[in-house]
Amino acid sequence: FFFFVHYIGIHNEAVVSTQSTGEDNEALRRAATQAVCNLALSQKVRERYCPDEETGAPKDRLKAIFVFCGDEDYHTRLAALGAVAYLTADKRICKSLTEIGSFIEVIKDTVCIDDQGIRHRMLVILQNMIASQKEVADYVIGTEIFECLLALQQMPDIGKAMKDLIVGCMDAAKHWGIIQKNPGDMAYMAAAAEQ
Repeated sequence: FFFFVHYIGIHNEAVVSTQSTGEDNEALRRAATQAVCNLALSQKVRERYCPDEETGAPKDRLKAIFVFCGDEDYHTRLAALGAVAYLTADKRICKSLTEIGSFIEVIKDTVCIDDQGIRHRMLVILQNMIASQKEVADYVIGTEIFECLLALQQMPDIGKAMKDLIVGCMDAAKHWGIIQKNPGDMAYMAAAAEQ
C-alpha cells in the first residue's frame, strides 16, 4: 500500500487519470487526494504542480486538486484543501491558482462553510497567497473574497486560530500597501496614491 500511495503522490499519474476519465469512484478519488495531501510538503511533489515553464499556465493536476477543494465529499474536500495549503508555500503555485477559472467561486463557497477544519485550511491558503507577492494579493483583495474575510473577522465565535489567520491575511495586504487600517475598519487605499 505504501508504494502505491508513494507512486500516486510523486508521479500523480493515477490522480490525473482518475480525474480525466470522469469515473465516479469516490473512494479512489478520496484516497488519491489524501495521498497528494500527505506528500505535498515535499519540494519534489510541489514542483509537479508548478505552472508550465513555457506557457506559465496552471498544470491540469493543479486545476484538478483545486477543483476538489469544492468537492461534495467532505473528506476529499478536506484533503484537497490541505494539499493546496501545503502547495501554496510556493509563490509560483499561488500565482497559478489565480488563473484557474473557478478560483473565486470555490474560495467564496469554501470560506462560507461553517466547518472549522475546512475554513482553517482555506484561510491558510489565502494567507499564503496574499503574502506571496503583490500581484496575487491585489487580485485576491480586489474580489469578493476580501468581503468574506471582513465578514469572518466580525464573527464573535470564529476562534483564535482563525482570527490569527485573518489578521495574517490583512497584515500581508497591508505589507503590500493594498489596504490600510482605519479606526475600527479596513479599507482600500486610494488608487490615485499608487499612480
